Amino acid sequence: MIQLRRYPFLLLSLVAHAALLGVLYRVEPDQQRIQRSREQSLVDAGKQLMERARLEKRVRDMARIKSHLESGAADKDDEVQFSARPRTPEELLKEARELSRKIDEIERDERAAQLAKLLHIPRQKALEKVAQTRKPEEPAAAEPGKPADAAAKIEQLEAKARDALARRGLQREQQQDGTRMAAGELRSGNAARQGGPGAQVGGSSPGTGSPGGLSMSSVFRTIDTFMNADRAGRGIEGNIVAGNHDDVDRTIVRIPEVPAGARVKGTGRIIAPGGPYADRVYVNRWYLIGPFERKHGEAWLLPDPPEQAVVLDAAYRGKDGRLLKWEYVDSSNYPLVPPQPAEEAVYYGYTELMVDKEQDLTIWVGANDDAQLWLNDRLVWRGRNVAKGPFYSEVKATDNPHGRDYNFSEGKRVVHLRQGRNKLFFKLSNGLGSLFFSLVLTK
Repeated sequence: MIQLRRYPFLLLSLVAHAALLGVLYRVEPDQQRIQRSREQSLVDAGKQLMERARLEKRVRDMARIKSHLESGAADKDDEVQFSARPRTPEELLKEARELSRKIDEIERDERAAQLAKLLHIPRQKALEKVAQTRKPEEPAAAEPGKPADAAAKIEQLEAKARDALARRGLQREQQQDGTRMAAGELRSGNAARQGGPGAQVGGSSPGTGSPGGLSMSSVFRTIDTFMNADRAGRGIEGNIVAGNHDDVDRTIVRIPEVPAGARVKGTGRIIAPGGPYADRVYVNRWYLIGPFERKHGEAWLLPDPPEQAVVLDAAYRGKDGRLLKWEYVDSSNYPLVPPQPAEEAVYYGYTELMVDKEQDLTIWVGANDDAQLWLNDRLVWRGRNVAKGPFYSEVKATDNPHGRDYNFSEGKRVVHLRQGRNKLFFKLSNGLGSLFFSLVLTK
């Protein structure tokens, strides 16, 4: 046995190493705690940004509802929104209250116009009768003390605005079907307030038109589209599911071939003289985020935070507790494969498509596995894993030109793009094995 007192330098070395190990043992957990604390701060800040974005959307939808009620025309305010500065909940509540007041005025004037026409009385007299049937106005509410109070009030005002639009939609539907209301029913105002079968009816005859010279059916379709935006993907060509596997179109579509000498491929997100002119354009530049923990099959119905609002500065907890941030990807390879590929996981992508003039284009979509695609906040395509066996076989084959020709496509849709910027957003759910997403544009 070595007597350490005979080797003082060895003893000193052992003591120093033991002390160093003790320091490292204590420092490492401290560093981990600091790192976790920093990450949690980012996640908490992301939640606040998400809530602000959701409030912005509620107020923006109220403005669109006001536009519908004013004219019934296609969305004047359904432009792509790009906020330079996020507004506070108090600022948003102020705008929401003003919009709600204007919506009330529009409904009042509409009812007065209907009543004046049915009873053959002056408009002012009709306004007085309408005022008699209106519910007493609520006393002015106190200013919200907390952001959560403002958020709750904005939610209530948006729900009230949607009720007003639903009543207008019912009116237009009744007019379209030739339904009429007796003057006595309209005088009572009870059915109108309840939104029942005797709800208010506009002054136009079925199919004769409406404000702005639109046909009654077009007004009704416009309102119905807004109220049922989540159903916008039905009836799309390709591998679509609208509830069960029997609704899947099991055909696989391909971009038509062009002569080899004339074929021009391109990548990017600009359709204009300033971008690459091509017969087909592979959209390869996206902000991507993932993986989020989600069992394959569940992801179809359960949203993750990015699906509720795209906030590129936000951070979230993802699969295995990892910190997720939006990452800009300019893919040089086809098709697009998200970073950090994982099984039983969900990914999201966001980009802005630049178009030099208003036009229709065909989008060709392919994915492994389930995928959904939104254009300017409207669902335009969705495909599920079921019935994609032949498509997967083609993807894995080595003797086809699909990868070379940007043509891993299982579904297509003709879409309308506005001049300028258009928002694209996809959700990609992966089960087992590899994953990818393909979006190609053609004229």
